[in-house]
Amino acid sequence: MQETHTTQEQASSAGKSTTYTPLRTILINALLAPGAGLAASLLAVVVMGLFRLYLGIPTPVELFGDFLLKHISVGTFIHLLETFQPHPKTTPLGLALLGMIAAGTALGWLYAALAWVALPARGYRPGKREWLTAGGFSLTMTLIAVILFWNELPQNLYGLTFNASRVATIIGLLLEFCVYGVVLCTVYRTLLPKLAQTTEERPALQRRQLLSRVGVATLTLGAGAGGFALVKQYLSRYASYDGYETPSHNGFTAPITPNNEHYVVTQNTIDPTVDLNLWRLEVTGLVKQPGSYTYDELLQLPSTSRPITLECIASGVYSHLISTAVWQGVTLRTLLERHGGPVAGATYVAFYSVDGYNMSLPLDEVLAEDALLAWRMNGVVLPHRHGYPLRALIPGRYGEENPKWLTRIELTDHFVGGLYSDQGWYHGYLHTISRFDRPAHGSQPPVPAGRPVDLGGIAFAGNRGITKVEYSTDGGATWRMATLQPPLSQDTWVFWSATWTPTLPGTYTLVVRATDGTGALQIAKKQGTVPNGATGYDMVTVIVA
Repeated sequence: MQETHTTQEQASSAGKSTTYTPLRTILINALLAPGAGLAASLLAVVVMGLFRLYLGIPTPVELFGDFLLKHISVGTFIHLLETFQPHPKTTPLGLALLGMIAAGTALGWLYAALAWVALPARGYRPGKREWLTAGGFSLTMTLIAVILFWNELPQNLYGLTFNASRVATIIGLLLEFCVYGVVLCTVYRTLLPKLAQTTEERPALQRRQLLSRVGVATLTLGAGAGGFALVKQYLSRYASYDGYETPSHNGFTAPITPNNEHYVVTQNTIDPTVDLNLWRLEVTGLVKQPGSYTYDELLQLPSTSRPITLECIASGVYSHLISTAVWQGVTLRTLLERHGGPVAGATYVAFYSVDGYNMSLPLDEVLAEDALLAWRMNGVVLPHRHGYPLRALIPGRYGEENPKWLTRIELTDHFVGGLYSDQGWYHGYLHTISRFDRPAHGSQPPVPAGRPVDLGGIAFAGNRGITKVEYSTDGGATWRMATLQPPLSQDTWVFWSATWTPTLPGTYTLVVRATDGTGALQIAKKQGTVPNGATGYDMVTVIVA
């Protein structure tokens, strides 16, 4: 009895001697809680990276970026692009990732305050209050992300359908934030100083505490290394071709652009790699008979081939973000007819892509322009960077309104906003343009007087066509007619040419302008590409010796 009484007194004495004051408890929490938050954040990043690379589920960082881009103006967007050069996509994502890790680290303090464990803690197992707090964190973060990013959720790297990708993204977010909550809860408890029942137990407890904290540090470092490796793997798939222009060769542009020279842009840091076992084309909304197609079923539809020129809204007066290919696929009109056509009230058609890109246009205009849903390009299967397995081609519209990686077509009674329209970019019919390919822009050797000079280039007005091209050798004071080659189709560029023989030495300003199929002359006023597309006449300076 005496021995038992002595042990109880020792335990009581040990408990009293190790009781922490509120101030000491707060200070310990302030030091340990961020460590738990950092470990939880880094492990969550590893899970996010694995989900993105191997399941195609977008990360919260990417969803935040997509959301933010739709809620800023064109001017702010361009300012950000210029600020983050030469890596305008990866640098903001990297900063957002670091910001997310910092926020997750800081949340450790909030968790410690809400969970409030009396110190020293009794054992390594979190209590009910701690688990409920961690669960509340996970569910709250998931709910906020789902509400905030609802329109951005339907995207998947491997081509899940619209609704399936939304569900997959929600599940991914829940699991990612659950990992954060569980790790935060368990690591925080592990780091806390523990209560020794007796003075004899204290040395062993201190050793266990030291080993536990070393384990937490190792886990954190391992998670950091794993996250870094996944980021490197992510960047190895970076779509570095973004903004590739179609070259001219010795002053001549090929009538049909080879696939490897066709201009291409992408909104993505990494592009989708669609799995045909997952992918479907959905036809839905205000259509009489909604339905969907596998890729093989799509190829059985009546198809047509025709040359169509695409021009990027970012193409300047004499830029080369413009190309022509022969596209094969089914027309939108034919596809809708197979579904009974639109029902009353269908005034817009919205296109959705597997990468989360979407846009809409008036239905009657798209049908009048004979939009094509293409699965082949210049005789071969549509290349990945051009939208495999399916893309939309809407003649007369800038490239941004010809979405790639198409997965869903929806008829609606309202306009559906998208990245560019929400920012305030122009989304009307493209402007008439004409360009010099020869003489080339930039410094050129003087031309001998009396020797003929070959002039030529392209003109384009979408599906309005080109009726004439004129050139001037005196800065636009007088004009002469150029010769036009017949276009490959109503939807392609036109090649023009002329021969000019200067008779007197001097500096000459050559200008070109075009007239479209409606009789409207090309806009002379110079304006840049942002936000309405470039206008103005192309000019070349020639020195005659």
